[in-house]
Amino acid sequence: MDMRRAALVFVSVQLLCAQDIVLPDGKAKSLVQNSCTECHGLDVVVEATMPVNQWRDTVKQMVKRGAALTPEQIDTVVDYLSVYFGADKINVNTAGPTELQNALQITADQAAAIVAHRKANGNFKDLDGLKKVAGLDAKKVEAKKDSIGF
Repeated sequence: MDMRRAALVFVSVQLLCAQDIVLPDGKAKSLVQNSCTECHGLDVVVEATMPVNQWRDTVKQMVKRGAALTPEQIDTVVDYLSVYFGADKINVNTAGPTELQNALQITADQAAAIVAHRKANGNFKDLDGLKKVAGLDAKKVEAKKDSIGF
């Protein structure tokens, strides 16, 4: 088999495998399917796990390379990717309200309270400090303690 034919077979197998990937349901599922597959397969997306700041940098880089996303769509895609393909822990000192809400499965008001407390009092040092946020469900925080970073 010559090199061109071998390369064609390899690419065909890659495309068939990538087509079998099903993304989790979410607000940006169709955006990811449409914009991310312009240059690569969904396998690249599902195999990556990054914290939100790296997802944001990656998506912005893809936009610079031609992915057609508006600034609002970038935020939606980054939120989706960080929830479903994020790093193992969410850093409560750097995460935004939507990320906190999704990762910790808390209400929007509770996520906003974490961000407001952080701005007023500085970064959290530990789980006990986080549990002191007014209006935050301490039981939910305790249940998610293994996925929280500082």
